Order: sequence, then structure tokens, then C-alpha cells
Amino acid sequence: MGLRRPKSLSMLLFLALAGLLADDNSATAADPPKDLLTATRTAIAATNLTPYDIGSRYAQALGASETCPGGKLTDKAAVLPSVYNGPELDVFNAQEKKIYDAWMRAKHCAQDDPSNQCKLVIDESCAAAVSEIGPSGSAFPGLFEITRP
Repeated sequence: MGLRRPKSLSMLLFLALAGLLADDNSATAADPPKDLLTATRTAIAATNLTPYDIGSRYAQALGASETCPGGKLTDKAAVLPSVYNGPELDVFNAQEKKIYDAWMRAKHCAQDDPSNQCKLVIDESCAAAVSEIGPSGSAFPGLFEITRP
């Protein structure tokens, strides 16, 4: 009398193996679409912007999307961290952290500021974000947008 695997175990092994094989051939959820990444790399190449500059603009878009009423980070902005690697990514990340932290300090200041000075800084910063990185931005367009109900 030989050992037999129950049919349910065989099916479970088959499904697990099929899932592993499917995962090997697909991108992870964190991988941006290749056409968007390629288009973003092309847009960056058409400028004189460095990883430092792009890190600044990414952080501006990220900070504005979390601070400005109706602000939204675009898909173009979301792929920027995937553009660089190695030392360029280090420069991008270091600058992104500095600018993003400044946005968060302003955001928290505005919440605790009875004189509204911080709110004025945020209002001006949000207007600058739209002007510089909004749909028709002067610095690097298409990273940030304001959606109004």
C-alpha cells in the first residue's frame, strides 16, 4: 500500500506553483508602467535639471499634495524615484528629504498657529507649486494638480 496525497493537497500545490510562476513574469506593484517611466526620463533629459533639482521638484509635489487643499500628486511625479539609481538616487533622496521635511514643518506650524502666518506661507507655497510644477508649470510641468469639487 503506497502513500497517496489527498487530491486537495495536489490542487493546493498546483495553485501555489502556478502563482509562483505567474509572479516571476510580472512586475511588482511598486514598478511603474514602462511607458510612463520612459516618457518621464525623456522629459527630464530635455531639461537641464539634475537629480538634485528633480528631487526638489518631487518633494515639492509630494509636500504640496499633502498640504494644499485639493492637491494631488500626478502619475508623472510618482515615477520620479524610479528614474535614478546609485549615487544619483542618493542625491535625489537627500534633496527630496530636505524639501519634504520643510513642507511638513509648514503644515504642522499652520495647524498650531493662531496668527495665521504659517497659513499664509502655505497658501503662497501652494500657489508656487501650481505655477512651477502644475499642469503648465514653469520649472517642470505635470507633477502636481489641484482638483476642485
